[in-house]
Amino acid sequence: MTHDDDGDTPEAKKALFRRLVQIYADADVDALDAIMAADYVGHTSAGDRDLAQFRESILRFHAIFAYDEQSFVIEDQFVEGDKVATRMTAHVRMRGTGDPVTLLGINLAIVTGGKLVEEWNTWEQFQPPAAYVDHDAALARRSLSTWGAS
Repeated sequence: MTHDDDGDTPEAKKALFRRLVQIYADADVDALDAIMAADYVGHTSAGDRDLAQFRESILRFHAIFAYDEQSFVIEDQFVEGDKVATRMTAHVRMRGTGDPVTLLGINLAIVTGGKLVEEWNTWEQFQPPAAYVDHDAALARRSLSTWGAS
């Protein structure tokens, strides 16, 4: 018999990823330990990252973008085996100006034993903020996976 709270059902895997999105929106990096495997690996266009680097990435994004409770919308989510595919939209604001930005995110996560073990993701901007010039305009056009990278 399978239970939704055992971490291995499709609904539990979707819920775990939705919890990750909430943690991300809240910048609650301390809550990651409950849902992420200690040997987590994330794959982005900026390169691979471990759990510590993922925590830093969340904080960097919060330094660039202002979020609220309604910022992330999960548009589609599918589970097959240990894979969770998610398509998301984020409605955020640039911290420096308050300009609205709409982002599209695609994520493929591996969830095993109630923990996110590995993921591949990309975030792209639907519409660049019109107010940016020079450095900020160039930054706004880059893939979001590289924003804040040294």
